[in-house]
Amino acid sequence: MSDVLQVMKLKDKVAIVTGAGGGVGKSITRSLISEGTKVVLIGRDRSKLMRAIAEVGDNKNLLPVTADITKEAEVLNAIEQALSSFDTIDILINNAGIIYDPTPFHLMTDDQWTGLINTNLLGTFRTTKAILPIMIDRKEGCIVNISSLLGMRSIPNVPFSVYGVTKAGVIMFTKSIAVEYGPYGIRCNCVAPSTIRSPMIEPYLQDENAKQLLESSFPLRRIGEPDDISSAVVYFCSDDAKWITGAVLTVDGGISAKQ
Repeated sequence: MSDVLQVMKLKDKVAIVTGAGGGVGKSITRSLISEGTKVVLIGRDRSKLMRAIAEVGDNKNLLPVTADITKEAEVLNAIEQALSSFDTIDILINNAGIIYDPTPFHLMTDDQWTGLINTNLLGTFRTTKAILPIMIDRKEGCIVNISSLLGMRSIPNVPFSVYGVTKAGVIMFTKSIAVEYGPYGIRCNCVAPSTIRSPMIEPYLQDENAKQLLESSFPLRRIGEPDDISSAVVYFCSDDAKWITGAVLTVDGGISAKQ
């Protein structure tokens, strides 16, 4: 049997991934690298970025940049470092985000909701604003925003009101950027996941009854994995999606279809 060579979908593209030190960020980076992309990893914690690079294991095509997306000067510096190393930027993955423990809205502090808005929404604004002039000059580009199913609907007894608002804002921002910058050849799409395996939900998975209850709520009878998100991201970045923009893809094991 002859070997079938895998064609890299994103060979020689340059991507920025924010929140690259987390589980989903690492998975996105790994998937992009496997498709031939050079990746700039942005995050606040350099040690996490270096661990991500060690796990992915393609040092010459990976650039770690320590930056806080809530600070414009740090975002601009990160873009300059990316251009200095790789000459251009083809892809932006707005993956960085924070979430707090569920808290009834009337008990939230200003600092809590300001933190959510600054990172999840304004941080996405800042990175996108910094990248757009580069893509406009090139007459092409791809932006993928990571939102959440909580930006589309609320879950009873799970108070994530402000988090949901920020993620709903990301969805509308995606559509607005797609329409405004489509004439420049720039596509902007959004992935809206449901529950993804992460340190926050890991304690629930240690309790077998809680684990079964959680998994049984999904038609596919499991929670999501980071690779489920990265596969959707790679699709949006590739030529397979070259006539898709302003789209919101729910990656949720079917739960939104039943509720």
